[in-house]
Amino acid sequence: MYLKKLKLENFRNYENEEIELINGINLFLGFNAQGKTNIIEALYVCSFGKSYRTLKDNELIMFNKEYCNIALEYEKNNMENVTNFYIDNLNRKQIKNNEVKIKKIADYVGEIPIVIFSPESLDVVKGSPSKRRNFVDMICCQLSKSYIIYHQEYMKCLKMKNNLLKNDHIDDNYMHVLHEKMSVYIKRIVEFRKDIIEKLNKFAVNIQKSITEDKEEINLIYNTDFLNMNEEDIKKYLDEHLYIDKLRKSSIKGIQRDDIEIYINGQEVSKYGSQGQKRTSLLTLKLANFELLKEEKNEIPILLLDDIMSELDSKRINFLLKYIQNYQSIITTTEDTFVKNIDNIKISKVSNGRLEK
Repeated sequence: MYLKKLKLENFRNYENEEIELINGINLFLGFNAQGKTNIIEALYVCSFGKSYRTLKDNELIMFNKEYCNIALEYEKNNMENVTNFYIDNLNRKQIKNNEVKIKKIADYVGEIPIVIFSPESLDVVKGSPSKRRNFVDMICCQLSKSYIIYHQEYMKCLKMKNNLLKNDHIDDNYMHVLHEKMSVYIKRIVEFRKDIIEKLNKFAVNIQKSITEDKEEINLIYNTDFLNMNEEDIKKYLDEHLYIDKLRKSSIKGIQRDDIEIYINGQEVSKYGSQGQKRTSLLTLKLANFELLKEEKNEIPILLLDDIMSELDSKRINFLLKYIQNYQSIITTTEDTFVKNIDNIKISKVSNGRLEK
């Protein structure tokens, strides 16, 4: 598949813009705060039905406008497709794919597979466990509608449980029933995460060796309390920790505590890795993400690279450009010296929400 045209209306600082994309490297060049990242964000919205930069959809609307609309034309399986995302100031939101209204986001996510790579992505390597969980969950959601539903239902149960734990009087029997329901979702989520992390690790090992000329070996370890547990064991485990939950007025056990530990040559990168190793590990994980989606979905994902060249040295930049030269990518940058000898590239200058060809 490949993206053909992006139309933005009242989106962020774009009042009315049509962006033609080539099936190659699409580079958007400009100073900071001109709207380059907004293009990346718009494509992300078309893939996931929400932004990765804000939780409030109406913040996507241009100041003093009543609505915004994104239209993305793309080719998939030799067929022309159009996705539309609409939001207004009353928080009315609508997503359509080929004029068919999307009622459940789980039915749509994965239609346009993407891998996003930005400076903030470094938090996957050096940040909190939630960043690494989000990284894996983003992959899982693009591969399985069931995973999205399981995760949504689990989070609803968790929210309900945490609200109940804030009360002085708690019905233990009700909690046990809630634990029984949560155990079903936990088992399925853990199994899927485990499978994806193992597959991701296989790709990552080869990519890390290629980048470091066989000097570094990467290893991903899934850290969870529920590995190889059945539903009955999971419920029992949650029940056993209910007393501590009550004391702390919060759930201390659950898949919301999982982590994916990243090791280089046996040492945990977040604690002992150099800045160079952390950047290399992130590059490895994102390219492994790309390869995994490509294999599992049997189609080529779209690479969204937001100002990442400023975070990489020339060696890693050259490796990345060589890796992606045969795929469609959207790159934003403040300078373009690194693409002098690159073929199949279209460069557009971005200035205050407008494109100069």
